[in-house]
Amino acid sequence: MRVYDAISRLSEALGSGFNDGLFRLPDKVIFDAWRSFFKPIQALRQLPSCGEFVAARLLLSTGHAFLREPGLSLIFEEETVIEKAKPLHEFIADLDDKLLEPLKKMWELSQCRERFDWVFTDLDINDDEMTEALALSPQELEGLDGIQGIEYYYRDSGDSGDSSESEGYTLYTGPIPRWDCGEQDWDDFEWKRKGSDGPIRGWLEYRILEDDAPDENFMHSFHIFRRSHQFCLDARQKSEAFNGRQQHQTFDEVARRRGLPPEMRNRILSHVEYRDPFPYLEKLDLAEAYVPFPRVGGRCTRCDIIEGDSTAKLTCPQKAIHVWNLALRRFHTFHRNDCHEWSLCTRHDCTGHHDDEEDWKVTEDPEFTRYLESLAARGNDEFVSLDQVGLGPMDPIRLKAEADTERENALFRGAGIYDESSEDAKMIGGLGGLKHAMIHGHTLLAVWKGDDCHSSFHHGAKAWEPFWQYGRNLYDEKVAKAVVKGLHSEDYCESCVEAEEEFTEFPFISI
Repeated sequence: MRVYDAISRLSEALGSGFNDGLFRLPDKVIFDAWRSFFKPIQALRQLPSCGEFVAARLLLSTGHAFLREPGLSLIFEEETVIEKAKPLHEFIADLDDKLLEPLKKMWELSQCRERFDWVFTDLDINDDEMTEALALSPQELEGLDGIQGIEYYYRDSGDSGDSSESEGYTLYTGPIPRWDCGEQDWDDFEWKRKGSDGPIRGWLEYRILEDDAPDENFMHSFHIFRRSHQFCLDARQKSEAFNGRQQHQTFDEVARRRGLPPEMRNRILSHVEYRDPFPYLEKLDLAEAYVPFPRVGGRCTRCDIIEGDSTAKLTCPQKAIHVWNLALRRFHTFHRNDCHEWSLCTRHDCTGHHDDEEDWKVTEDPEFTRYLESLAARGNDEFVSLDQVGLGPMDPIRLKAEADTERENALFRGAGIYDESSEDAKMIGGLGGLKHAMIHGHTLLAVWKGDDCHSSFHHGAKAWEPFWQYGRNLYDEKVAKAVVKGLHSEDYCESCVEAEEEFTEFPFISI
């Protein structure tokens, strides 16, 4: 209760009326104040039976309060945004890592059954709802009617002219669709939603002032619990399959003992539906994969006794960059090479300090493909290829213009209940698959053949920015995208598609 109060008081104290604008606290002081909650929340994890749940709820509340009133100036100049926004991005990455710890522990304790429905709920708790804040388990929170996520309503787009904006909508009660299960948006319904999933889906937005036009600006936003959110979605897929298979197995055993005819057993089982997880997730150990960001930037005692710029010193783990691959749920590591340029490291869970003779750099294809496949194969002794685990290009990749437009809308429109499915399809590389998105630096959304009313070309393609990378700050992400894109080999590449890229590189930096 005291921690909830402290979080709320800090948010209120940092509000727009803070000290009547007489002075502004340094950002470091403000970040230290927000980080001060981490230790007491970590201590609460030791509470028997309820510690992990209580800690996770408090970290979500911290994120909710920070989104409401961070106490920071969220305006940056284009020329310095990489440097100036770094503390903000790194605080968010730390908060996300802190939330992952209790979520992973609850997943392990549940033996892969936890669905995390209680994570997806509004946390705007007032005095009348304080009993919800004191809930000690998901079951208790549910009993208090404290799990209130988004409700989706839909209607046929053809009905919009015959009724008012609030009429004609039907509550959607089915499961959230998944593109990999063929559940795509072919209907073109109108959607509206009610309620909120809370901070787990929260986005923070800041303004960037353009150098050449000070009066002009654009907004940049990012997901504050990006990895925790994805972890919960992954867990939902695996728990749905686990529970569904268990139900089938239990019923089948009982039906056999009772002598139920096979055709009747199969008919009944056909009504007990469940979806298998995305192929790549099938063999993935979530608790093992979702490790925190490696700590960098500290002092290295080994480097203190190394003279000159040897390979061991250049590849010091404290000087490395680690970027999370959202599709693979793994980290890529980057070191400076002998030319003091960034290179991708071949080692999984790299510990750094490579020898002068050690061949640690990933080179262009076909070596990059081998590296990517080795990363995807970790923990999966049945791995064959990226295609086999759902990370390859879609087949066919090129369609006639009209069919391609329909596919683009169905996969990437992201309306209503299809929002998460759309983001997932982009995350794994879009139409081109993960490898294509990484080495070409874009995500293919449309690839057509034949004349198209939107293009003067006989064949064409449309792409968006890549979505596979997540770093602790903007600089790390830009390094990762640039280095991997530099591994593209035109002689070896089988998936080069000239695309009209509908994005602007943000922000420009030299690496």
